Amino acid sequence: MQEDFIHYLWKFKQLSGQELLTTEGKEIKIKSLGTHNFFSGPDFFNGRVEIDGQDWAGNIEMHVKASDWYLHGHDDDPAYDNVILHVVWMHDAEITRRDGVNIPVLEVSKYVDEHLVQSYRKLFAVKNDQFINCENQFSSVDDFKRDQWLEKLFFERLEYKSDRIKHILEQNNNDWEATFFQLLARSFGTKTNADAFEQLASSMDQAVIRKLAKDAFQLESVLLGQCGLLNVERKDPYYKELVNEFAFAKAKYNLQPSLTSMKFFRLRPANYPTIRISQLSRLYQKNPMLFGEVLLAKSRKEIHKLFEVKAAKYWVTHHVFDKKTEEREKTLSSDFIDLLIINCIVPIKFMHAQFVGKDKTEELMELMYELKPEKNTVVSGFKKLFKVENALQTQSLLQLKPNYCDKNCCLNCDVGVALLRN
Repeated sequence: MQEDFIHYLWKFKQLSGQELLTTEGKEIKIKSLGTHNFFSGPDFFNGRVEIDGQDWAGNIEMHVKASDWYLHGHDDDPAYDNVILHVVWMHDAEITRRDGVNIPVLEVSKYVDEHLVQSYRKLFAVKNDQFINCENQFSSVDDFKRDQWLEKLFFERLEYKSDRIKHILEQNNNDWEATFFQLLARSFGTKTNADAFEQLASSMDQAVIRKLAKDAFQLESVLLGQCGLLNVERKDPYYKELVNEFAFAKAKYNLQPSLTSMKFFRLRPANYPTIRISQLSRLYQKNPMLFGEVLLAKSRKEIHKLFEVKAAKYWVTHHVFDKKTEEREKTLSSDFIDLLIINCIVPIKFMHAQFVGKDKTEELMELMYELKPEKNTVVSGFKKLFKVENALQTQSLLQLKPNYCDKNCCLNCDVGVALLRN
């Protein structure tokens, strides 16, 4: 038995319609459940109960065992001075507040249907090599209810991402273009070089980037030089041109190099930092005020049009300096642009809408519904349980698995609650 089951019983009114008594035999009438508190302090704030004909207003605390009150140190915590009811599964000790007054106790195990208890235990039954607790029951949940929950999780994930964007925005003195450039660069770095690309983008003032972006070669040389990719002697003519261009810009703008080195090991050539930096440079030459254009673009097609760029001509026959390869233009692939939409564009559009007081909920949902599902181990696990059809769902599942399933927070999950009610 876990405490969240008692939270569930209280929050979803599973005790309603019964004659409830305290452990001392006094009648309890629940007038208001209160507000569920997910942080430190009592479990439900501002509840109202009638005990033996007298109204009480205050907080409600819950434990599996009444003695957990002392185990958790509540007897010496002023935050619990206003607890008016102690809701427990097992009453194994008398509890008092700091002032020595006994707290009324409701022992809920006496009022719960055995079928509900069995459903709860089934949900948490330990299975070998299980993906999630409810994997054998997941498909039985109504599709509409499941999809509603996934939509909630999608925006929960966006809120989480917004906290990070807000921090970067504050560091940039509310410069949205600079913030977007740093977030976009991070996405261009993919998982392996995300931190290095973000640090590279933040190593220069956005005003300098805007000036350099007028000439893609200049911006490419500076980005390559800033991250240390122009630090060795080479015979390659294109490399020498980049070195000379960077030396000029470094002196002119007093640039300080980025400290995080780029990684190439085990990367597909398309994701090599050299290629991505060249593509990013051409992108900003094409759209120097890219963030404004991104805000105006609503559909996948419109965004893809903005990101139709390819690396410099040199990279048609190279992935790295000094080594020729088979001729091939290095364009931004459709799948890569979709990842930019998921990981950068949608989160910053969401954050900007909040910042200016607009509602972009429907627009962002429609955009995510246009995108194919992502491919990763979490999504693969859920694909065995139901048909995953779009990127909104995959982003939701990436929020669900680590924050609910892995933490056994099944009764804070709408799927878990639905299964328990069944």
